[in-house]
Amino acid sequence: MLRIGRSAARGTESGRLRLVALCAATFAVAVSLAAFVVVAATYEGRDSVQAARSPQVVPPSHKAEAIARWQESFDTIGGEQYSVIYVEPLTGNATPPPGLRSWPAPGHSAISYGALAAGADEEIASRYGSMDVPFEADGLASIAERLIYVRPSGHLEEGMYVKGWGGDSAGMPFGEPASVQPATGFYVLIAATWLTPALCLTVIAARTGSAARDRRQAVLHALGVGRRHRLLIDLGEAGPPVLVGSALAILTLWICQGTNWPLPGVNYVMTARYVQSHGASLYLCALAAAIAVTAVAMTVQPRVSASPHIRPIARDRRSLLRTAAWLCPLALGLAFYGPSLLGFDDNEFLFLIPYTVGALLALCSLPAALALLTAHCGRGLASWGRRYSSASALLAGRWLATKPAALARVIVSIVMVMGVSAQLYTWNNRVSPSETDARQVQHQLSDTVMKVEGIDRNSSQRLDSFLKALPDGLAALAVYEPSAPVAGQPTMRISGSQAALQQAGLPLPKAHQQVSVTTANTTSPRGSALASDTTSGRPTDVVTTVGTVTNPDGLAYLYLVAQPGTKVSGPDIKRTANARLLPGWTADPPGTEWTSGLAVYQEQGWWLPLFALGTVALLAFTTCLASMAEFLRFGRSMAPVVVIAGSRRVFVRTTLLVFLGGFTIAVAAGAGAALLLTLPMLKPPINAQGVPPALAGTAIAIIMATACVITSWSVWITLRETGRWRPAGE
Repeated sequence: MLRIGRSAARGTESGRLRLVALCAATFAVAVSLAAFVVVAATYEGRDSVQAARSPQVVPPSHKAEAIARWQESFDTIGGEQYSVIYVEPLTGNATPPPGLRSWPAPGHSAISYGALAAGADEEIASRYGSMDVPFEADGLASIAERLIYVRPSGHLEEGMYVKGWGGDSAGMPFGEPASVQPATGFYVLIAATWLTPALCLTVIAARTGSAARDRRQAVLHALGVGRRHRLLIDLGEAGPPVLVGSALAILTLWICQGTNWPLPGVNYVMTARYVQSHGASLYLCALAAAIAVTAVAMTVQPRVSASPHIRPIARDRRSLLRTAAWLCPLALGLAFYGPSLLGFDDNEFLFLIPYTVGALLALCSLPAALALLTAHCGRGLASWGRRYSSASALLAGRWLATKPAALARVIVSIVMVMGVSAQLYTWNNRVSPSETDARQVQHQLSDTVMKVEGIDRNSSQRLDSFLKALPDGLAALAVYEPSAPVAGQPTMRISGSQAALQQAGLPLPKAHQQVSVTTANTTSPRGSALASDTTSGRPTDVVTTVGTVTNPDGLAYLYLVAQPGTKVSGPDIKRTANARLLPGWTADPPGTEWTSGLAVYQEQGWWLPLFALGTVALLAFTTCLASMAEFLRFGRSMAPVVVIAGSRRVFVRTTLLVFLGGFTIAVAAGAGAALLLTLPMLKPPINAQGVPPALAGTAIAIIMATACVITSWSVWITLRETGRWRPAGE
């Protein structure tokens, strides 16, 4: 019985198509299940590293037990924050933190691989002194983690006392674990974007080539073959491709298990050592996928009617189809124009009511609209082919007009996945008004101002030493905390020399006086941007005074302003700050306190399109298989035409029109739907960021590559089927 099943599978092109589909389904399900194991292993390994390197803190009253002093800070690379840990051994036999073989020398540092790679352009290798200790991988949460240990040249005046390493990771997360999302989000994302399409592929693969199975089942039923024997035949048919798919999955997982492979866009490198201890679970995923796909292939069978001559009752649903088709453009119009027409552009909740209703109605009515459009395109193509004597256009057009569902399924799936993915990406990249203002400030300043914060604990002597060590041409301004108002709003004070205020474009006060800063009295866009950053959207007045910039009492931060036509050197300022100021300083362009968090959030948001690209590929391949099975029937009916015409070009052109033409329409419609559904969110009150062209281009390239592969495959196997045709009274 098993041998009968294997021979039946190899007997027809549809059978071979089913074998490939089952193999691909097994591989997809196995990889999807393994993704859950990889996520669990990664989070478990990250937590174990965090627990091993966390400091065991003791109160100052027990500092005699301490072996080191610890102070956590942060800095930025490319606008993204990372952890900087200042550590100082207090005893001669103190054990260094995990990841370090020995303590750095005073004034030296240990920098992780991820920080070195990301900060190469910002001279991070010399920012905290020379590197004299290599950073071991066992002290990192991931290979790409940005983490730096710094041993100051003098004694740490602040910080916690530590008696050892290996504390509670939940109590003091730092580095990468301080900003990661919960694992639950990844589980949901994998289930929605990988596992669900893989299961859809499994069902479609089980039903592919059902006509040949129907005939075989009818013969077996006529011969009186029992259900157990029919299941054995199905097992013999599905077994080989499932085993091949499992073997490919095991090989892929084995390669990935021993490789630190980077993930594009999200700045993460999958750490192999976390996954290596879960090898058995990964291979069990391949076994589970093989069992699941085999079970589906043996049970999900189209029913064979006991009375095949009885025809089903036909129901005319054309009126319902037309109604749903006309509803789609109206719903798109509601989503695009509804919030503006109703005046909901200033309220996010009210904006979402017409937008969500329109988007949902558009997606629900989209299949009917595209099916009707496909049928109309088919009739138009057939009319064009008849008028201009194009046999391929005539054949393709009439098939599309008669069987629009096969191609419409491909178009609908691609349009929906592109539209929904674009919406999710746009929604996850919303920008708050404060972040928008911060970006505008950075654009106006254009790297001509640096903001030095976390320096209020420094003495006047330290501040003066820091300012004197800065490169020539930088003007310093001190911003002091708001004073308690007697009446009205708090007041922020910007103090500096007259030359510094003039260089910054701020109004100049007279001696022993102050001047309120307004948009009208700033002398340059730089002055307006500095005033805007000083208030940071708070109800605060800003005044300027001529005075000292080294008084630490009430000092909020310093502005370092470059001369007109020049830019500040961030690496030089940070190197000087590390040498002259107490740990805890930050030196970045104004607004970084807002944009750094946004940068991390947007980087994490790339996980969604990364998984969505896999969904695009899986759904494109899945719907192509279903359409290809229908096209094989069409190819068999075209066999007499191709043989009699004596040219295979007719069929090749027909296939190009059906598949490549259909995919081109799908990509154009998907891009149009994504644009229409995301444009309203790019404006107030959502203020989201649109889909990057690189991401959209990657998705389109995946779809068109799939189209080319499926088209070539369709032409090849159908021409083989055509070559076997012999006249039989057609």
